[in-house]
Amino acid sequence: MTVTRKKYSLLLIIFILVFSDKGFSEDQFKIGFSQCTSVDSWRKAMQSEMQNELILFQNMELVITDAHDNNENQIRDIRELVKSGIDLLIVSPNESAPITHIVEEVFRKGIPVIVLDRKIESENYTAQISADNYLIGREAGKYAARLLNGKGNIAEIWGLKGSSPAIERHKGFSEVISKYPGIKIIFSETGEWFKQGGTKMMKLAIEQHDNIDLVFAHNDYMAIGAYEVLQSKFGEHRPFLLGIDGLPGPNDGVNAVIQKKINATFLYPTGGAEAIQLAFKILNKKPFKKNIILKTVVIDSDNAEIQKLQTDQILSLQGKISAAKTILDSQIIKYKSQRMWLIISLSFLLIVILLAVLLFQAFKNKIKANRKLEEQKEQIEDQHERLILISSQLEEATQTKLRFFTNVSHEFRTPLTLILGSIENLLDQKIKDKESYQQLNVMHRNANRLLRLINQLMDFRKMENEKMQMKISRNDINQFIKEISDSFQELANKKHINYSYLSTIQKEYLYFDTDKLDKILFNLLSNAFKFTPEQGEITVHLENSNHEFNKEMKDCVKISVVDSGCGISEPDLKNVFQRFYQAKTNASFPGTGVGLSLTKALVELHSGIINVESSLGKGTVLTVYLQKGKSHFNDADLIFADSKEKDTSRQIPSELDEMDFIPQLTESNEEENPSFLTDREIRILIVEDNPDVSEHIAESLKGNYKILRAENGKQALKVIEAENPELIITDLMMPVMDGLELTNIVKSDLKTCHIPIIMLTAKASQEHKIEGLEVGADSYIPKPFNRKHLQVRVRKLIESKKRIRIHYRESIDFTEQNDGINRLDQQFLKKACEAIETNYLNYDYGVEELSKDINLSRVHLYRKIKNLTDLSASEFIRNVKLKKASSLLLEGDLSISQIAYQTGFASPSYFSKCFKEKFKMSPKEYIQRKK
Repeated sequence: MTVTRKKYSLLLIIFILVFSDKGFSEDQFKIGFSQCTSVDSWRKAMQSEMQNELILFQNMELVITDAHDNNENQIRDIRELVKSGIDLLIVSPNESAPITHIVEEVFRKGIPVIVLDRKIESENYTAQISADNYLIGREAGKYAARLLNGKGNIAEIWGLKGSSPAIERHKGFSEVISKYPGIKIIFSETGEWFKQGGTKMMKLAIEQHDNIDLVFAHNDYMAIGAYEVLQSKFGEHRPFLLGIDGLPGPNDGVNAVIQKKINATFLYPTGGAEAIQLAFKILNKKPFKKNIILKTVVIDSDNAEIQKLQTDQILSLQGKISAAKTILDSQIIKYKSQRMWLIISLSFLLIVILLAVLLFQAFKNKIKANRKLEEQKEQIEDQHERLILISSQLEEATQTKLRFFTNVSHEFRTPLTLILGSIENLLDQKIKDKESYQQLNVMHRNANRLLRLINQLMDFRKMENEKMQMKISRNDINQFIKEISDSFQELANKKHINYSYLSTIQKEYLYFDTDKLDKILFNLLSNAFKFTPEQGEITVHLENSNHEFNKEMKDCVKISVVDSGCGISEPDLKNVFQRFYQAKTNASFPGTGVGLSLTKALVELHSGIINVESSLGKGTVLTVYLQKGKSHFNDADLIFADSKEKDTSRQIPSELDEMDFIPQLTESNEEENPSFLTDREIRILIVEDNPDVSEHIAESLKGNYKILRAENGKQALKVIEAENPELIITDLMMPVMDGLELTNIVKSDLKTCHIPIIMLTAKASQEHKIEGLEVGADSYIPKPFNRKHLQVRVRKLIESKKRIRIHYRESIDFTEQNDGINRLDQQFLKKACEAIETNYLNYDYGVEELSKDINLSRVHLYRKIKNLTDLSASEFIRNVKLKKASSLLLEGDLSISQIAYQTGFASPSYFSKCFKEKFKMSPKEYIQRKK
């Protein structure tokens, strides 16, 4: 059957060559392949696949060179190939960086370049074929984690460290392993892809470590070399062995898995056949993909036999194809010499008949093959659709979770705003009943505790979504920790705890995020006070140290919190940093299990390390190591000025002790009306969909301002049009139109962009704050807010606007830059001044004409100029003319009468009167004083 098929295939090829013009008329292409090495079986398999694929492309010639693992040899080989006149270059780089420039040189000459297997450090190539080494590394990491059950030590034997496969395999493997705290990579050296390298590195690893549980080699040859060492050392009880390549040869990976020399290998396709197919597309100007990623599969004891059987069949078929090609080449040579004789030969008819039969048989086979391919295609499409569905469901679940956290946060913060605001109002009043006052303090303290728990949960959400932003600045670590420690002194006195801060550092500047480190220390000290009884001891230590970070000793600062509390048992100690874990031995001190887990995450954001030492009944030591310098931070996280922010919101958590921290009862807490309110009644618009919150804000501001209200942004726009408020306080999340959209509309409209806006919201994250400020909000206050904080913020914004109006009212230069007003307002003033200057000689030019020139109604023009300059529209026009007149007076080219008429005044006497009112001197006196 096989012989018959071979004959049929040969006759079919002869038929195509005889009767197809393309048989000998196609353009011939020369392809150069620069191989980094041909020593190992994997490279030989790659070249064999190329040769087999070339059978299908008679017009393509392949020239292969071998660089023998030497960069200089490979560069020289490529230059020789180019010089020989190749039409396309295929290159498998020995190392990425050294080969990059020669590949770019060839590419710039217009010669197509296919980068095969290994990568270069540039995008200057025509196409690239490679397996996803990073993904292979990750799959190996997952397999290793399953073998070790999440615990053990790994020795990693690299390929050539400068090559992209070695780098990416290591990166993928180490990223997966880093997720398993119980698994550590204790050895990582290069075997340079060779079996003897694997043997050598394995001997070195055993000499250095006697507790290796698994060996991960970057290819099967190094894995087999490592096996020989491990077998002689440990026998059947050797560590697990993983390799990469999955070649089917007798001395390769698949056979090693079958023989139980290695536990698993990961298929690393050579891409040889794909390279020839891609070269054909490029040379024939057909569409192609620039980057082709080859897939991998794990081969272990479950599928190695099947894999070997399949590959043996493939190799057998390839052998037959090669034999058929040899016969074909021989027949083509004969055919060329006998073509004329064959054409006139009587056997031609027989050949035609046989070829017709073969074509018919081939046609039937093709129909079967197409049907099978169609079925496979339908299966693949079905699987693809299922994957898309699962992916969309997972995405929807993730988004649902995020929306849930956001909405819950908003819903909690809004009632907390009302609770805390109402309690603070009561605490500020004259309350002489101490028992009532104590109860109010208990309520206030527990409301703050709830707020703190919400903030911690929101921090966890940001950590899960990798949105926790760092703001790294340079600060004196001694002063920073001392300030935080001092805030606990009052609590220590009340609980009769011997509390101290000890530092061997006088002044040490360190790079850290002040807000995150504040939370770290605050949580550590909160735990210490929570579990330390009266007459106990708590000490905070600060000292310079040297500690290991990522297997490298570095200078650091060591922060220790030592207490003499109840301690932690050995079983609980292992889980103390686990999320939501609560020690069973500390059941008398209930908590949420959030604090230490969040603390560990915040320390790791600083590339730091946190350790805990404790024994039941003997106290606990929590130690944080923070690296010196800033090289371990991203440049985007660095703030180049020293941070001056102080945390004014820190509160001792209510669960630490049973005492109420009761401030002194106040005799009076009435706030005097600000002096700036005497000029006119100031209108403030409150935009809030929650009636209780709206009432609370209005209550906080009553007596000083006229309060306007709206339930959403759409209603607010109508109120703004009718009432022209001096300030807007708006919530962020509202129905119909939210605060962001309202702010954007107000700040984008020339008629209203001068109105200050305070954004008040339960969304307290940095991202939402930035989003609010980007659309033009002048201030941002998170809920729950302090009543006095809101009052001060409102007063300061109004005072700032008044100072600007006073400045413009006194000044005559309306076009100067002023940071206190926005870009639209500055453009408005400039445009108005230009319109007036254009009409100096028009004595009838007034408010009506100005309103038409700048496309504002007379009412809106009056409001706008009054809000910005505290001048009427007529006064504004007159002041612009007087500014021009003052400059003309100093030039001295015109008389006072001429200047009066040239700047649009009806008479010199009226001009002199207006000039004296503005400058407190006559035009003549002005000239004399200025000159």
